[in-house]
Amino acid sequence: MSLQEVEQFVQRYQAAFNALDGDAVADLWHSPSGIADERAGQGALTWWPDEAPMRANHRALCGVYAQAGFHATEGRIVAHQDLGAQHSTALLHWVIRRQDGSTLQSFHTHYHLMRGPQGPQVLLCTAFQENLSEMKPYAAQ
Repeated sequence: MSLQEVEQFVQRYQAAFNALDGDAVADLWHSPSGIADERAGQGALTWWPDEAPMRANHRALCGVYAQAGFHATEGRIVAHQDLGAQHSTALLHWVIRRQDGSTLQSFHTHYHLMRGPQGPQVLLCTAFQENLSEMKPYAAQ
């Protein structure tokens, strides 16, 4: 999967988050799919064998972002590995900002992408830096 295809995927993924549209985010995930992350210093894997729980997760994530004062995110590809016509991996750096321009979070996330009917989709995300517990509800000043 070419770097150009992954760049286009990142643009669609970013736009879905910028709209806080959990369903649009979920549309960019494969079914089945999963997310690996760090919980209490332990590695954990959430695997969604079908679409409904994955979709509910992305709706809930957009809700967490909205409550934290999310305004926009910018994703930048740090590394890309073409793994043939159907797969690739990408390491992205994300910066999430509030309406006032302050940084809500800055972190890296790694994705294994697999070609779906509409193009690249997330098969596995490794969220090794994002900390949702830091995203406290935001009260505009």
